[in-house]
Formats: sequence, structure tokens, C-alpha cells
Amino acid sequence: MDKEDKSIHFDSSKPVNKYGAKLFFAKEIKIRPDTSTSIVVDWINSKKMSSIPPEKEDKNIIYKNSICTDGEKKGEKLYLHMNIMYHPNSKEPTNIILVIPGGGFINCDIHSSILLIRENLYKNNFAIATIEYHVVGNGFYYNALEDIKDAIEYLKKNEKKYNYNINKLIVLGNSAGGYFTALYTIKNPNGIKCAIDLYGLSDLTKIGIDFDEECYKNHLTKFSTESMYIFGCESGKSVSDDNEEVQKSNPVNFINGKEPPFLFMHGDSDMLVSNSQSLLVHNKILEKGGKSIRYVLKGDNHGKGGFDSEELLKVIVEFINQNVK
Repeated sequence: MDKEDKSIHFDSSKPVNKYGAKLFFAKEIKIRPDTSTSIVVDWINSKKMSSIPPEKEDKNIIYKNSICTDGEKKGEKLYLHMNIMYHPNSKEPTNIILVIPGGGFINCDIHSSILLIRENLYKNNFAIATIEYHVVGNGFYYNALEDIKDAIEYLKKNEKKYNYNINKLIVLGNSAGGYFTALYTIKNPNGIKCAIDLYGLSDLTKIGIDFDEECYKNHLTKFSTESMYIFGCESGKSVSDDNEEVQKSNPVNFINGKEPPFLFMHGDSDMLVSNSQSLLVHNKILEKGGKSIRYVLKGDNHGKGGFDSEELLKVIVEFINQNVK
């Protein structure tokens, strides 16, 4: 089985869909965000997690019959899938982790995305449910929020079948999935015990703010995936055109200090999502009196290096065990 996380590999020189959307990679990091509220670690050369296929997994479950709300197939059926790794022989129902995969807002691969992390969390006796959601070309960001809600409803209805306890729900996402982990959990905190955001986005007007000027400006054009996700793939609008509308998508604006505990992890050499993106959410939660821990992975790019380490897994498991009783 191919263990490569295909969700984070794109050719930035070419459009990523037929509507001309592009993902923009930085040539240079111009700003190094403050780390005074974060824990800086160097896990690049730490021992890597091993691939451990689950003993039991149901794949490609259709959890939602939906429709395309944007793009050339607008109005047509869209079937959203879910994979569930579970422990049928566990004496007690296990805790359940809802995984929201990344993919630049243009895909969400439920098979390869952060597979090592998922397999190793499964090994630590968690059930793992990984979900698809609307992306650029078939929907808007707010459709994805509804998809997450419906996925949780599906999990509530099937907890006995898969032997987990839905009252011990954890949400985890990477990159675009980290963005949705923050946005959904902050807006819908009830029933979620804790959340883990791996190199996620926040303010979609500032994805490239740490980077060279060309990259920063590219993000503010109609060709950025975030512009198409908010306004539609053929709208011609960009995130620089209507800041009021864009700020409705910003998790920072909904923080009130009553959120479940958060764990953030972000590489300080991330060339796709500015390191400051997760810092904005982390610092706001602390400012409002909430609980948040943030790790900065020294020398790591977007989902690379230490994100496959046993050290990272250990921190995630300890964080969950401390917050889910």
C-alpha cells in the first residue's frame, strides 16, 4: 500500500482544477512569528512511526447523499464517504477521533491523508473516522461545515455497530482539515472533548503573510483556492474583494474562551501555510481564557519531517488522555 500523503503534494506551476485555481508555495519566509506562547521542538531526526494497518476497517461508507452546490455539476448528486477504523473486540467502547483530511480546499483524500498518524492512533485503541466534504468545484466552505455536522450525526447513530463512545469525541485535522477542525469546533463546541489542529489555516486573507511578496499577493487573487471556496469557482472574486464576507470564515472571530482544549502543531519552515495562521487561533484562545497548547516543529515544512515522528504521536496521545476522561 502506498503510504505517501498525496493530499499535500501539488505542482504550483499548474492550475489544480479546470477553473484555474492554484496553490501558491512560498519562495522565501520573510517573517518568523513569535514563539513565546508555543513549545519549540526539533523532531526532524526523531524515530518515525511505523505503518500499522488496522485490524478492522470499513471503507467508502456513504454517510451523506448530498448535491454539488457550485461548479459545472451544480445540482447533481454528490455522495460523501467515510472510512472507519474500529475495534470490534474491545471490552469497552473506545474513544472516537473524527479526522478531517487536508487537500488545499480542492480535494480530501480519506485513504492517504496523514495515514501514519491515523494508523498509530488506532494502535493506541482509538476508533478513527475519516471523512470527505465539499471542496472547490463542488461546493463552498460552509457546505463542508454542514458535512462535518452530518458526519457526527452518522457517528452518533452507529456507535454500537463500531464499538466506540460518541460522548468521547475528538476532532483532528491537517492543513485544510486543521482549518475546519478549528472553525467547526469553535462554532460547535458541545460534544467535542478536544481538538487537534495540524498546520491548519485560519484567516484566509493572511495565508501567505509570512512569505515573499509575490506569494502573499497571489493568495489575494481570484485564482487562489480560498477565494474560490468562499465566493465560488466562477465568481471572479478574491478574498481581497469582500473582507466582511471572508471574516465569516475566520475561526478567530468566534472564539469566546469556552472552546474545548486545543492542540496546535505547525512547522516553522512551512512554505504553504504561514506558521502564523495557527498562532492567531492559539493566542486568541489563550487571550479569552481558554485552554490551548501549541508546538512549533523546528525546520519542518508542510506536514513533513517531525509530523511522522513517534514524538508527535506521543504528544497527541497524552493530550487526548489528559482531556478525555
